[in-house]
Amino acid sequence: MTYRTLSIVAALAALLFTGCSKSGSQVQVVSAVYGEYTNFADVSYRVRDLIHLDTGFQVQPSFLQADPFVGYHKVLVIVYDVKGQRHIFTAYENDTVSTKTLLEAARQ
Repeated sequence: MTYRTLSIVAALAALLFTGCSKSGSQVQVVSAVYGEYTNFADVSYRVRDLIHLDTGFQVQPSFLQADPFVGYHKVLVIVYDVKGQRHIFTAYENDTVSTKTLLEAARQ
């Protein structure tokens, strides 16, 4: 993925900073987008559900129930809060994402 693409993804994530989140968890997903170039889908609700699976989930259209750019590798950008601090996490297609993954990324 190019720097330009990362910039676009970050900008899209910033636009989605508002949203509800599930309480009672250390990780609260604010928003999530999935796609590439200018083709993105809002997968916030789906990621909020999937993040609570013990095994996590794979970044794939089948798990996210969206394929905004068929035939191309896509990226998932999650905006989330941990203890009142906002973070942005990027995962590539076929990566595995879990609550543990997000907590580890928040510590860096």
